[in-house]
Amino acid sequence: MTRRMFSKPFQWLTALPLLLVTGALAVIALGALAGAQSPDARWRERLFDYFQRLDTAEGNAVENFHLVLIDRESVDAVGPWPWPRTMLAGLVEAADAAGAKGVILVEPVDAPDPLSPETIGEFWLSGARDEVFAQQLALLPRTDERLAEAFRKTDGAVAVSLTAPADPNRASSFQRTDTQNAGWLSISGADYLALPAARYFYAINSDLANAARPAVSSLTPDSDGVLRRAPLLWSLDGTPAPSIALEAARLAAGDDQVTAAISASGASAQGRTVEKLSVGGHALPVSDTTSLRLYLPKSTSVPSTSASRLLSGFNGAPATLAGSNPQLKDAVVLIGLNEELGTPVRTARGMMSPAAAHALTAAQILSGEAPKRPGWAGYIEALAVMLFGAAAIMTAQRLEFWKAAGFAALASVILLLGAYMAFAFGNLLLNPIPPAVAMFLGALSVAGGKSIGGVLRDDNLRGSFHDTLPEPAMKRLREDAGSDLLKGVRREITVLACELRIADEDLRTMENLPDDITKLLAAASLDLRQTIIDAGGAADQAEGGRLFAYFNAPLESADHVQAGCAAALRLIESMDKVNADLDASSRTRGLQIHLAIGIATGPCFVGPMGHGRNNRYSAVGPAVDRAAFLRSQSEYYGPAMICDEQVYKETHHHFAFLELDKLKLRGEKRPVSIYALIGNPFIKSSKAFRALDDAHRQLLASYRSGDMAAARASLEKAKSSPGAKIALFDIYEERIKQFAEKGVPQGWDGAHTAGG
Repeated sequence: MTRRMFSKPFQWLTALPLLLVTGALAVIALGALAGAQSPDARWRERLFDYFQRLDTAEGNAVENFHLVLIDRESVDAVGPWPWPRTMLAGLVEAADAAGAKGVILVEPVDAPDPLSPETIGEFWLSGARDEVFAQQLALLPRTDERLAEAFRKTDGAVAVSLTAPADPNRASSFQRTDTQNAGWLSISGADYLALPAARYFYAINSDLANAARPAVSSLTPDSDGVLRRAPLLWSLDGTPAPSIALEAARLAAGDDQVTAAISASGASAQGRTVEKLSVGGHALPVSDTTSLRLYLPKSTSVPSTSASRLLSGFNGAPATLAGSNPQLKDAVVLIGLNEELGTPVRTARGMMSPAAAHALTAAQILSGEAPKRPGWAGYIEALAVMLFGAAAIMTAQRLEFWKAAGFAALASVILLLGAYMAFAFGNLLLNPIPPAVAMFLGALSVAGGKSIGGVLRDDNLRGSFHDTLPEPAMKRLREDAGSDLLKGVRREITVLACELRIADEDLRTMENLPDDITKLLAAASLDLRQTIIDAGGAADQAEGGRLFAYFNAPLESADHVQAGCAAALRLIESMDKVNADLDASSRTRGLQIHLAIGIATGPCFVGPMGHGRNNRYSAVGPAVDRAAFLRSQSEYYGPAMICDEQVYKETHHHFAFLELDKLKLRGEKRPVSIYALIGNPFIKSSKAFRALDDAHRQLLASYRSGDMAAARASLEKAKSSPGAKIALFDIYEERIKQFAEKGVPQGWDGAHTAGG
C-alpha cells in the first residue's frame, strides 16, 4: 500500500518534462501566430535575407535612375557640407540641362538653410546685434526661393521628414489622412486612409513646396539596424505624401498618378488601409502600413556622378553642366550625400547611401517584383509547430535519443529547403524556424526536457556597477535578473581616455595643502564619471586622475562613435564649470585643472574584469591603448581632445576637426593621422572655423610637400584666425624654421616619429 501511495507522484514527475515541452510548443505556436508580421523576429528576417542573397531579384530597372553624389571631391572643390541651397539649385539646373527626366533632392529641406541670408541675419541679430548688417543680409535673395526657381523648370521632388515620429512598420504609427485633395493619388472607395505618420522637421518654404513635391525621405530599419521595408505612402501632416522611392518611380514611369487599391478587410479608427499600389502599369503588393519589402537585384550598383563634375563656376557664377554627361539624359536624378559624408543605410546586401537605397527601391517598384508574406502565413506556421512537435514527441518515444535528434535535424533541413523553394518559385516568405524548433523540443522531451532560465544577477553584482554603467543598462540589470548583459564580448567600441592634470606651478602653490589637492581631484573625477554615465558611456576609473569611457557597451548603440565625441565635448563643459567654481573660492583662486582626452574606436574585449568589490567594467584592445596614447599627446599638441583616423572618418561630417599631424607609430605599416576635435556642428558651420580650416589645410599641404615658404605664409594666415592661439601652430612654426634652414630629409613624407 505504501508503494502505491508514492508511485503516483513519481509517475507525475516522470511526465513533467513532457508537460513542459507541450506548454513550450503552445507558446511557440502562439508566438508564431502573434508575431507573423512583426519586424522584430530577427532570426526569421535574417533567414529571409539569406534567401534573397541566394535568389536575387531578376528585375533590373536601375538604368532609369542616376545618382549625383556629394562626395569628398565635391566638398574639396565647393566647400564643407552643408552647402547653401543656391548651390543645390545649381545642381538641379545642371541635371535638367543634361536632359534628366526628373530631379529629386534626397537631402531634407524642411529645416532652415543654415547658410541662408535670413538664418545668418537672425543669428547676427541675436549675437552681435548689428541691425544694419542684419537688415542688409535680409535683402539678399532667399536660398529656398532660388531652389524653388530651379525646380519650376523641371519635374522633381524634395525630401522632407528624414526621421519618422514612430516606427512606420507598425499599425500604431497610423494617422488619419484626407485623400480628397491629392490629385496625384488615384483611389476609390475611401476618402480617408490610415497611413504611417510623418511630419515636417520644422517647415518647408511654400514656394519650394509648390515647385517640387515634398516626398518623405525616412528610411526606418528594423530593430537589428537592417533596412528591409520601405513605406511608400505617408501621412504628412494629415495629407498623403509619397516616399522618395515612390516619387522617383512615378517620374521614371512618366505616370501622373499613383493608383492605390483599398484592402477589403483592412480598416482602423484612422481609416481604410492599402493593399496594392500601381505605378506605370505594375501592381505592387504592400503591407497594411504601405511598406514594400525590399528585394534587391544581383548588382546593387547604381550609376552615379560626383556633384563636382556636374558643376562649374561654383564660386558665385551660375551652375552649368561641366562637360557632357549622357548618362543623365532621360534618367531620374537623385541628389544626395555619398556613404562617406552621409549616414549610410545597412541593407541585407550591405551598406549603401540613402540615395542609392531610394533608387534601388524605385527600380523594384518599376519591376513589380516583391516578396510576399501572406496574412495566412502565421496560421500555417502555428499549425506546423503543433503537428511537427507532436510528431517529434511520438517519434522520440520509439527511438533512441540520438536517433530522434537526427530525425528532427533531417526534418528541419527539409522544412528549410521547402521554405526556400516557396520563395524561389513563388516569392512567398514562409518561416520554417518555429516548426523546426518544435521538433527539437519534442526530441529533447525524451531526455527529460531542457532546463529553462538563466543565472540570476544578485544585488551585489548590480551594486558593484552602480557608478559605472549608464541608467539604461542598470535598469535592464534590475528588471532582467537572468540577463547576459554583463557577459564578456568582443565588439566594436569607442574608447574615450581622459586625464585630469594640474600644472606644476599650481601644485607648488598648493604643496602645503595636500588634502585639498586629493579631495579636489576626487571631486573632479566623480563629476567626470557622472558626465560619462549621463552621456550613455560605461565609466572605468584608472589610477590617479585618469578615466576611461566605453561606448557601445554593454548596451549596443549604432552611433557610438558620435556619442563618444559628444561626450568629450560635454566633459570639457563640465571641466569649465569645475574651474569656474575653483576660481570663485578664495582658497583655490587661480588654480586650474586641465583635461586631456583621447578618442579611438575599434574592436575590443569588453566586460566585467575582477571579482566582488574589485569588479569593474573594463575593456582590453588596441583601441584602448590608442586612446591612452592620444590622451598623452594633448599636452604636446595643445588641443584637449585628440581622435584617431577612424573616429574622424565616421564623424567629420558632424563635428569640427583639425588634422594635427602624421605620426609614425611602432607596429603601424604607414603613418597615421591624428585629429583635434574642435567643436559641435554649430562651430563646424561657422565662418571663422571654415577660414581656420582652409588655412590649416593649406599649411599641411605645403608643409608635407616640402614647400616651407608657402607653409610659413599659410601658418601666418592660420595664426591670424580667431581662436588660433594653440601650441600646435608653435610646433609647426619651429619645424618650418628648422626645415627652412637645413632642408627637408630625403624621402620626406611629412610624417614624424611619435615623441620625436
